[in-house]
Amino acid sequence: MGTHTEELERLRFQHSLWRPTAQAAWQRADLHLGQSVLDLGAGPGFAAADLANAVGAQGRVLGLERSEVYVASGRRMAEQAGLHQLELRQQDLLKDPWPREFFDLVWCRWVAMFLPQLEPLLAGVDQCIQPGGRWLIHEYVHWDTFGLHPHGRAIQRFGRACQRSFREDGGDPDVNRKLPGLLHQRGWQIEHLKPIPVLGNAASMAGQWMERFVLVFGRRLQQLGHWSADDALEAQDEIARAQAEPGCYWVGPTLLEVLARRL
Repeated sequence: MGTHTEELERLRFQHSLWRPTAQAAWQRADLHLGQSVLDLGAGPGFAAADLANAVGAQGRVLGLERSEVYVASGRRMAEQAGLHQLELRQQDLLKDPWPREFFDLVWCRWVAMFLPQLEPLLAGVDQCIQPGGRWLIHEYVHWDTFGLHPHGRAIQRFGRACQRSFREDGGDPDVNRKLPGLLHQRGWQIEHLKPIPVLGNAASMAGQWMERFVLVFGRRLQQLGHWSADDALEAQDEIARAQAEPGCYWVGPTLLEVLARRL
């Protein structure tokens, strides 16, 4: 997705939108003071900082992130906020050794969908969780729900182009169709599965989030050859129309929350 300034700001906005959803999920996973949490694919550390506040000074949060730029940004943020219980570490989840310590909770959002192999992720988490520990996963289960209604033909093509780009890189945009079954096979108990839809009109945070995604990632799709300049212009016209017509609304890819306990 890139680590440029515009993408960083998009992620900041994304965090503001999804923060209440994440915090509600953490409550369902019984996150509390003094716990240790492993945040996989921590990005610039926005969620990791919230987790650090939730576990308090007596707790611990370790965020693993591949991007050196995001790790540096997150470390600065943690230092400025005085979050000494938060550590951000640069790591490739598929290649680098996993931490040799145990955590009460593993948090994973929009990470597995980009991985060409799931076994290193599954084995790594197995290594970091003792019996009774939980893994909370927010990954997509139905990317085809992405769209702008009632028109949005170019936006629909954009959604298909996104999925092609993810799959060509070895990922799976609907990876949460697989993960519960794979966890069960490895001896995890699935405590619950919860679908999480996201939708809203152009003035809503959800609508603005999806609009920004089209504008920012659309340029990357053009570079990859999945999206054309004409497609982009048509999408911009549809976005402008949605802003002018209150009856138009965005629907995002359907997220699935998986909460699993290690037996």
